[in-house]
Parts: sequence; structure tokens; C-alpha cells
Amino acid sequence: FFNMAKLSREKILSYALGFVVIWFGVNEILSPLSWTAFVPRFLGNGQTIINLVIFHGCLLVISGFALIFNFYRRFAAIILSLILTDIVVVLILSSGFNEITVRDIGLLGMAIALALKN
Repeated sequence: FFNMAKLSREKILSYALGFVVIWFGVNEILSPLSWTAFVPRFLGNGQTIINLVIFHGCLLVISGFALIFNFYRRFAAIILSLILTDIVVVLILSSGFNEITVRDIGLLGMAIALALKN
């Protein structure tokens, strides 16, 4: 499946981050009610929040596939950097530093590394 000789750090980061964001994106699309608690209340309520979660999930899935298939990889990484920055800020403000926040900081670092790749 993979040619080990052609695996670069960029590809490994892209595949790993792509897998993670696709997994979360699919979960947000298929089960948006499980994710509405993470949406700041000032963005709306009811169906509006559910639609935002589904839209967020779609962005994650599209960006993840773009990373994996090297389709505008840098642009996808920039989008994910912005999304993950928002997620990290919301997590820190709502629950401080915990295992989820630390994980997302690591994912943010991966996205930034890919976004800065020449």
C-alpha cells in the first residue's frame, strides 16, 4: 500500500492528521448531537448548532482527504490550523488544560508544520 522509501515526514504528518480529522469529521456528521456541547452558545441554538456541527464535520473530512491525497495540502493544513486554534482556545477557556486540550495542541502543531512546509 505504501512505498516506504517514498514516505517523507510531510506525507506521514499528512496521513496521520488526515486520518484523525476524517474520523472526527465523520463522527460529527453522523452524530451531531454528540458534539453540540462543544459549540459556544452565542452561535445559536437548536437546529442552527446541529447545522454548524455538520458543517464543521464536512470541513474536517474535506481537509483530511486533501491532506491524504495531496490536493491543496498546504491550504488544507492552513484551514485545519485555524479550526484547531479555535478548538484549543475554546477548550482552554471552558475546561483548562486536560488530556483533550493537550491532544488538540499536538494536532495543531502537526497542522502548522504542514502549513509552513515550502
